[in-house]
Amino acid sequence: MKPEYINNKLIIPKPDCNCEYHIMPETNIYIGDGIINNAPAYIKEHIKGQKCTLITDENLYGLFGKETIDILSKEFELTVCIPPSEGKLKPDTNALGYILMEVDLDTDFLIAFGSGTINDLTRFAAANMKIPFASIGTAASMDGYVSVISPMLKGNLKINKPAGYPKVGIYDLNIIKTAPSDMVFAGFGDVIGKYIAKADWIMGSFIIDEHVCPYCIDLVDSALEMCVENLDEIKNKTSKGIKSLLEALLLTGLAMLVNTNSRPAASNEHNMGHYWEMMKLTEGKPHPSHGEAVGIATLYCLGFYEELLNIKKFDIKSENLPWDAYDSNKREKVLLEKYGADVGRSIIDGNPTEPITKDERLRRANAFVSALSPIKSALSFLPSRKTVETYYKTLNAPLTADEIGIDKSLLKDALMYAKDYRDRYTVFKTAEELGLLEDIVNSLV
Repeated sequence: MKPEYINNKLIIPKPDCNCEYHIMPETNIYIGDGIINNAPAYIKEHIKGQKCTLITDENLYGLFGKETIDILSKEFELTVCIPPSEGKLKPDTNALGYILMEVDLDTDFLIAFGSGTINDLTRFAAANMKIPFASIGTAASMDGYVSVISPMLKGNLKINKPAGYPKVGIYDLNIIKTAPSDMVFAGFGDVIGKYIAKADWIMGSFIIDEHVCPYCIDLVDSALEMCVENLDEIKNKTSKGIKSLLEALLLTGLAMLVNTNSRPAASNEHNMGHYWEMMKLTEGKPHPSHGEAVGIATLYCLGFYEELLNIKKFDIKSENLPWDAYDSNKREKVLLEKYGADVGRSIIDGNPTEPITKDERLRRANAFVSALSPIKSALSFLPSRKTVETYYKTLNAPLTADEIGIDKSLLKDALMYAKDYRDRYTVFKTAEELGLLEDIVNSLV
């Protein structure tokens, strides 16, 4: 599915599947060199009104903000909002509250000038004010530009709040390709994580009869292919390479948007990244960026798949399944210990279908055993961990959790308990249901 354009506008392909729940977004995406000068025209074509507020951070304001503001101010009555922060801006109640206090009630629309955090704050503020927003991206570092979810921090708990997608997205490659190399790897890692999201989704179709949309899978496959095929261009941050990475991120974002949830593009590799972030925040220590964490978590998830799919089905016996592991009191105690009282309680309350019953565990175990051969065939697209490590080496990127500040204890806890972050079927739940989780985790760590 090669992206096509008309006058720098991305043509969003229509679903060719039979899924009845899809939502076609009314978002308008523009990508090209030097197109920031066309930003006012792009916005005016799709958003009504003159009064707007541009939301950004101090760093981006110093780099590109003044020039961008000059361009926009010629056509709009524009004010600037820069939420204060000590160090890196966080998508928390402090920043959100500042934005809502600063933006006038008669504002017609908002503009996010930034990448992850800025877009998440802006989309959530716009949704609460019931006004549209435009996104001017500054890095190919994450897949959430066209998301309808804002990952926000409530204390140390990472929560996903429903919001809205931008009516207009403007991505000037002259700006985006100046982003630091670690942000480029963050974007690449976010895309590579889709291997695990796709595999877990397919695994869910075998074990819990989960519906898998072929259109969304095609979008994800195209994104992965574009990144791998243009690896050297991405490393050198050429216009071609950064455009390919950005297109890949936007396609996976569109898959989530069309599917009405993040299932096509986020699974346990994202859970692990969220877990590390929350635990580091609890400790008051810096955490790796989202995409960087997802990229490294993907390596361990690939290793996990390799081990699980190499088991012999006659080694799995129902009488040996660890039934006590799904005792609700035991599960609650472990999650409160591993996530902390506040975060742990929120996760327990937010996943009321867990733990599953003994009968359901047995049914799932039997489903895996009986379908092991077709499961292996369906997941044959997964690259080896070593293959993905070669991609990261090309980008001079980290290869282990330790290199991004995650010690063995925190790595093991993420591999064991990140699966419980949300009610989504993953290979880690498969392994737990089979009584193999801790053994595989120990071998990886």
